[in-house]
Amino acid sequence: MTDEHHVEEKLRALVRSWGVSTFSERIALQWLERFLGSDKDCDDFRRLRKWIVLQLNQRRVPDDCSKWQRGCPEVIPLLRATPVWDCSEFPWVQTLESNYAVIKEELLALKDCSKSGFQPYRAPTWASDIHAKDGLGSAGHDAGDWNVLYLFLHNVDFQTNRALCPKTAAIIESIDGHYDHTFFSALAPRTHVKKHNGPTNKKLRCHLPLVVPGGTCRLRAGDEVVYAQEGKCFVFDDSFEHEAWNDDDSRSRIVLIIDVWHPDLSAQERKFLGFLRNAQLRMDKTMCQDSGDNFYSIIKKAGEASISPHEAVWS
Repeated sequence: MTDEHHVEEKLRALVRSWGVSTFSERIALQWLERFLGSDKDCDDFRRLRKWIVLQLNQRRVPDDCSKWQRGCPEVIPLLRATPVWDCSEFPWVQTLESNYAVIKEELLALKDCSKSGFQPYRAPTWASDIHAKDGLGSAGHDAGDWNVLYLFLHNVDFQTNRALCPKTAAIIESIDGHYDHTFFSALAPRTHVKKHNGPTNKKLRCHLPLVVPGGTCRLRAGDEVVYAQEGKCFVFDDSFEHEAWNDDDSRSRIVLIIDVWHPDLSAQERKFLGFLRNAQLRMDKTMCQDSGDNFYSIIKKAGEASISPHEAVWS
């Protein structure tokens, strides 16, 4: 077997490991040929080339990644890595903060809705060692209660929720680099979201605090701690180990969470990574009927749960 043929076989095996359809495999291979055949000095693909080589060598994270990112399943090389970012790098932060009152008004109006859209935060059992008390997947908190209202979540249709908050949805859609993942996150009194790493470093996460009991709500990302202030955004890299607290005894903390593409990624890299993400999620969705412990199944069942989170959300 020639070296060229050996590399081709390794690339095919890598693409198969991504768990996409046969059609998507063919498209992915065409992308890989572009990456590996392009000028090595071309900035458009250099991060992805490093990432592909990393995977071909059966490695998950580069040697030089932060110790706080070691628990992240996917670390793409050559992306700036800092736990908490300067908001001045993101022009859309000003848009969010200037619309804080509008977004909060739509959020608070949900309190009087018979179906507010909030549901328990749940994930497949492999995502956490905390099994949900109701038997539905795993939970991310080890104290208190955590509920979410999804507005955007990749291939899941939350149009009904967006209709409850149309101005907020329009603001989110205007954000350059939106990663198609946005939700309201409500931590009940005395809630702790246990330390964990997000799934990838190809995105960053923004919090816009909307309801914050004074001085009791904080988030640690890596070795930095941020205290939430109503109407004041903060942006962090959730590939770093992080955890969150609402230590208030009687009031919930509610924030709007928006994911955005990492700003170092080129337009071409975003295009490929977006294609791959959506292809994997589509395959995941087609398999959800065969597995109750699946990303889509868990979210769907959590939304249909008979237990109302109203009191936990609006304390």
